[in-house]
Amino acid sequence: MVLEGIAQPAGAEDFAGFFAAHQRSVYQLAYVLCGDAVLAEDATAEAFTNVYRRWKDGPPEDPAAYLRQAVVNQIRGRFRRLRVERSHADRQSGDDRGVRGFDDLSADHDQLCRALLVLPPKQRAAVVLRYFEDLPEAEVAAVLGTSVGTVKAYVSRGLDRLRHELEPEDTP
Repeated sequence: MVLEGIAQPAGAEDFAGFFAAHQRSVYQLAYVLCGDAVLAEDATAEAFTNVYRRWKDGPPEDPAAYLRQAVVNQIRGRFRRLRVERSHADRQSGDDRGVRGFDDLSADHDQLCRALLVLPPKQRAAVVLRYFEDLPEAEVAAVLGTSVGTVKAYVSRGLDRLRHELEPEDTP
């Protein structure tokens, strides 16, 4: 397999024969290991590349075993990287459990706003300042001009009323 006018590295013809003899079986091994045709092709190509680098210095003692080990290492490395990437992505953005569509979120927002309007003004202000503005009870008390105990009472009564207002109709 010598191309005219192009010098082949030492052992390239031997490697070409080795490649032709083992390509299919190595691909099958990679496919069985990962279950994905594209990933298996990539792993096979990378494994042959790694073996060829070693081949240039002289073929390994058992080239077929060396190639199989290279494929296994490629697949393991890809799964390891994938696991790390998924773990990192989960830490960055969480998962999709609880993700809801815009229509659902909008309906919930409207329902909550209507329920808040049912509350007396001081309870509504206490709940909104405490939970929507995320102010500590002492700051809510300062804004409303009342004591912390009164804020706690407003918030407690307001949340009870909201629970009642937001209960589904079919719940007994």
